[in-house]
Amino acid sequence: MFLFNTDHILGRFTYGSPIMHRNWKIFVFVKNVMMKPVMVHLFILLSLNIYTSAVAQTKPQKIDALISAYHDADCFNGVVLVSQKGEVIYRKAFGLADRELNVPMTTEMRFRIASISKPFTAMIILQLVDEGILALDGKITDYIPDYKGMKGDSITIEQLLTHTSGILENLDPEKEAIQERLHHSLRDMVRYAEESDLYFEPGTGFHYSNLAYNMLAYIAESVTYKTFDELLTDRIFQPLEMVDTKQCHAADLEKNLAKGYEYKLVGGYENAAYFDPSYTVGPGGLISNVDDLRKFDKALYSRRLVSEKLFSKMRMPTNRGSYGYGWELGKKTVRNRPDTIHIMSHAGSINGFGSYMARIESDSILVIVLKNNRTDTYISPAFAPVIGQEIISLLYDEEVPIPKRSIARQMGFILGQSRMDEAIREYYRIRETDAEQYNFEESELNRLGIELLFRYKMPEQALKVFEINMLEFPRSYNTYDSYAYALMQKGDYTNSIAFYKAGLKILDEYPQQNNSESVLKDAENALKSIQEMELKIRLKLSLVQQDLQ
Repeated sequence: MFLFNTDHILGRFTYGSPIMHRNWKIFVFVKNVMMKPVMVHLFILLSLNIYTSAVAQTKPQKIDALISAYHDADCFNGVVLVSQKGEVIYRKAFGLADRELNVPMTTEMRFRIASISKPFTAMIILQLVDEGILALDGKITDYIPDYKGMKGDSITIEQLLTHTSGILENLDPEKEAIQERLHHSLRDMVRYAEESDLYFEPGTGFHYSNLAYNMLAYIAESVTYKTFDELLTDRIFQPLEMVDTKQCHAADLEKNLAKGYEYKLVGGYENAAYFDPSYTVGPGGLISNVDDLRKFDKALYSRRLVSEKLFSKMRMPTNRGSYGYGWELGKKTVRNRPDTIHIMSHAGSINGFGSYMARIESDSILVIVLKNNRTDTYISPAFAPVIGQEIISLLYDEEVPIPKRSIARQMGFILGQSRMDEAIREYYRIRETDAEQYNFEESELNRLGIELLFRYKMPEQALKVFEINMLEFPRSYNTYDSYAYALMQKGDYTNSIAFYKAGLKILDEYPQQNNSESVLKDAENALKSIQEMELKIRLKLSLVQQDLQ
């Protein structure tokens, strides 16, 4: 039974609300006049309708609330586009395209889309297959006769497309940090693959490979006698009027190209490290914007670019992974819906940029997330694919928690600008005055302490963070475990043992609050660490006694 209270309804609206202005006479009438039962009933229905329309959010409003919260938490800066049934329902820009010059972001802004380039490379290859110039079962050496890498006479075009070739993903990080800043020809990139071992026998496993897509671009050039730029422009960009999409070149001045930034925990925003775009021709070298990517999406529906037969194969994952021809192929089960939703998507990440594009053909849905801030921390990273997947959940009426600002990121930034004491004061100030806007979960300070300890080599600061977390969550085993571990790393074995034992006591006293597989595993490791430290203490005492004798 629903009990209706006009005072409750009035309390929902504030001065200045358009609903309040439009209906104030009705409310005054109800509050001051004895109404007949029929009139009361009509008023209740009217008021319920007004109340519902005031609090219910449309899907675009829900998306806006989500992205706005990410932006307010300093985790999103970029452009989002969402279309449904062929109509754009959300298209909005957030933040700055250039922080130094204070240039605002616009929806027309272009971004480095990183690995969203792979569907375009795959499309060029499939077009050449359609035309009989390439074959899906054709081998590398069929098209690169001088290829000297392992299994070149057995690795197929299809295996390159689906990351089942076994070819190296990238160079090792130290070597890549140098090479990605230098100009490379596509043959140079193929040579890196030639010089490397395979991860597995071709066709027997899955391993994501950027070098495989460098090789596909080189093969396309070799069989057409055109540059990969020309192939993309002639076959995709010009026919679809994608005027804001192109292969990036180091020497070109690009109009409306957002600058890329990296967020560091104790340093804040920095300009993204330079890389030469020639390094990513094929796997990740394109720049584009949300409107051009939507044109590409629309062309896929009409099959303008490739035959129906190959389009169907493009959407079929191999038996070695969930990847088709240039697309990641996922599934989503939605509550109150009998069928499974199939999602074609691709994510991208490159210095200073993150991207995500997802299409659900059965429901004509497109989600694009382009951002020019990449977070170099494990604390509230807000990856573009995560944001995109949350938008998809909202489109299917699923609940998505609105993100809050990270207290750990705020403390880390203050620490980088000042001293630890100031960061601690900031923690308690925010908890006292603005706690609802921030995430104060236990994991926040735990992640901060771990990064300070291992990544930034700041053990004293990490200990202070873990200490606060122990005080805030005194019934959590994990807080004691982290503090004891930091003490052990410092070499303070006596106190480390004491806090490990205190944590194990907490585990005994509050088993339900600490009932997780990871906690139990940490507790087992704690017992081993205690034994090892006690042995080290005894050995040290024994050596001291020997010296005294």
